[in-house]
Amino acid sequence: MSSTPNILILLLDTARAQSFTHYGYHRPTTPHWEALAAESVVYDQAIAPGCWSLPAQVALLTGLFPSTHGAHELHRAYAHAYPMLPEVLREAGYHTFGISPNSWMSDEFGVTHGFERYTKLWQYRATAPASPRTGLTGRLETQLNRWYSRHVFPHRNRATHVNRHLRARLVDTPEPFFGYVIYWDTHLPYAATDHHAARWLPPGVTVAQARRVNRDPWRYITGALPMSEEDFGLLQACYDAALASLDDEIGALIAWLRQRHILDRTLLIVTSDHGENIGDHGLMSHAYSLHDTLLHVPLLVRYPALFPPGQRVTHQVQLTDLFPTVLDVAGLASPSVRQPLQGLSLLQPPPTPDDERLAYAEMLGPHPAMASLNRRTGASEHTPRPGLDRALRCVRTPTSKFIWASDGAHMLYDLQHDPYETTNLVTYEPQRAASYLALLEHWRPPAGTPSSAPPPMDEDVRQRLRALGYLA
Repeated sequence: MSSTPNILILLLDTARAQSFTHYGYHRPTTPHWEALAAESVVYDQAIAPGCWSLPAQVALLTGLFPSTHGAHELHRAYAHAYPMLPEVLREAGYHTFGISPNSWMSDEFGVTHGFERYTKLWQYRATAPASPRTGLTGRLETQLNRWYSRHVFPHRNRATHVNRHLRARLVDTPEPFFGYVIYWDTHLPYAATDHHAARWLPPGVTVAQARRVNRDPWRYITGALPMSEEDFGLLQACYDAALASLDDEIGALIAWLRQRHILDRTLLIVTSDHGENIGDHGLMSHAYSLHDTLLHVPLLVRYPALFPPGQRVTHQVQLTDLFPTVLDVAGLASPSVRQPLQGLSLLQPPPTPDDERLAYAEMLGPHPAMASLNRRTGASEHTPRPGLDRALRCVRTPTSKFIWASDGAHMLYDLQHDPYETTNLVTYEPQRAASYLALLEHWRPPAGTPSSAPPPMDEDVRQRLRALGYLA
């Protein structure tokens, strides 16, 4: 096996660990993941440092927590104060590419540094020229991209389309390569193939009926549109179908990589940036919460030379750990790059029981703010539940989690006896809560200062993010 492996990160956007069969889910949603897990190391407690794409994925690509790297709810762009993983790898001789259906993960928000080629699937010309076109050609291309993103992209953002681009990219990219590929199927509105769409729907419910269930999280959160347990049961069935569809495509990709003899030359990482609330904790989508429905993500690493096949790791790890892990596997010392990193390489020896590592996550403000949601939905400012307009930070051990809230409504959960975080123990165990609060204050990462204001958001970008539920 080459001493310079390829590196391929498959990012399953909005895929929560608790819906994977491999993590104990009662539906067989992920058989191909399970087959791949037998050849990989699987991490049972992988924790995201944020609850939505921009802060969590920039954390993965910088090895830093959101408050340090600076791309988060209060500053929605990366100011490039620290090198990103593709930059470091490109300097080391890797050919780097990215493929994204996620509008947050684009050059508009400063997250594509170091990629030689970056495919934005919402554009008609998915891999755009390095310099924007000007004049009549530029205006025509802008109009074409606007039409494509609104009318074609919503039907071509599934894993089949992502994999078509990925296979083409792998055919014409020299080795060693670094690929960062985002899949979108499990993001609202949940895209399932016909094979899976009706698989877990209740008897008598058609796919057309299930598709009529509300997919706008803000209408539910503001109270503008009540939803029943039955509604969320149908949404869960749709989400599971989307996950099963995505799993099929991951299985097909692995078979293709194996057939072309690429797989064993490649460090393969499959994970997610965050999970999803599907009525959990009275919420929808992935905002206003640091519960494990959003933070506990799937993670497996396949590279038999360094990661023993079939092993399950039970101690906590974080997405910030992937940056130093990739450096170790690629054999890159890079001391100046490593110095500020807040992650730990997955190749380090596991912690002892007395030295169990903490996991950390944060949401620096509400995204979006409730006032803007109320204006969008026409809801009264008094309609939504109180307590959503706040910042959250949490510290997690393998058995407990403490969530600090800026409005003082802190939360404490016993993850051993209450894994779904249904009972807040703060009032029952005040001393324990106080000790975790002190621990959180001591352990929180230093805040970085973004070196520039976020760029003005293009109206087309704003429209795409609004359609996806990210902006009010």
